[in-house]
Amino acid sequence: MTVADESNARQSVAVIGAGAVGGVFAAALHRAGHDVALCVRTPFDELVLETPDGEEHMSVRVVTDPEEVKPVDWVLLAVKSFDTTGTARWLASLCDQDTTVVVLQNGVDQTGAVHALVPQSTVLPSLVYIQAERQAPGRIRHGYGNGLDVPAGPGTERLIRLFRGSGMEIRPRQDLLTAAWRKLMLNAAVNPLTALTLRRMEVLGDSMILELAEGLMRETQAVAEAVGAHLTEADVRETLAFMSEFSEGNGTSMLYDRLAGNALEWEALNGAVVRHAEAHGIDVPLNRAVTALLRALAPLDAVTGPGDSRDTHLAA
Repeated sequence: MTVADESNARQSVAVIGAGAVGGVFAAALHRAGHDVALCVRTPFDELVLETPDGEEHMSVRVVTDPEEVKPVDWVLLAVKSFDTTGTARWLASLCDQDTTVVVLQNGVDQTGAVHALVPQSTVLPSLVYIQAERQAPGRIRHGYGNGLDVPAGPGTERLIRLFRGSGMEIRPRQDLLTAAWRKLMLNAAVNPLTALTLRRMEVLGDSMILELAEGLMRETQAVAEAVGAHLTEADVRETLAFMSEFSEGNGTSMLYDRLAGNALEWEALNGAVVRHAEAHGIDVPLNRAVTALLRALAPLDAVTGPGDSRDTHLAA
């Protein structure tokens, strides 16, 4: 298929992971008229998307065995970062030299592990901006948000065409590094503070918690500058203002995972701040303390897999 042919063509898409993010994006591409397969551990009969406007019921292909799939045009990788290696069999079956893998994960080090698993395929990092929650296998509550930031380039134009008619906004960014660290600055504050306190965003109404959130963000901003991201004091202030707009009832993916007894995604968030800080000789005592606490909370016997998580990728 030529690039010109893709503009109106039905394409084959596999979404690995049917948690909140995977479910929302699978629904969007089904809405756009593509051939969508959901690769999961727990099967379900239909995909149901709950929105403020009502429910959408979609009959998408649900697959539980990597041997039942073949290479596709697009793979959307929607599992948590710590489970990337666990998708190796799926990726081996779904990817060839013509496949593009879009990584729908938190953090600033998204693509390294994926490249190693699919060296023959194109790998595209992204930043997800949605608020969604998995209610049960195949049932997703999508609150708000419909944005996906990706690096500007030829692959992005193809992705924009793929999502035409889906309701999703694909936004090319010339500086995805800065955008990724700006999002991490928010996530490194709200995720751990909700998970550690077992409270939703209303916890930020506590002045001491808000002060701690600001401290975590300022440390992250300092590390971001060191790695080449263009973040300043103004970004910290803007992120604090943005954070105040969240509903008190909103949760975060890390809070949801702790409540469900799942593994916590601390390595991709505060852990990433600590790792990059160490590489540049920067002291980040608040992020280091939070990382230690999150690591201690993580269940040693947690078993995760495609389709097991709930996410809030606007603040996740």
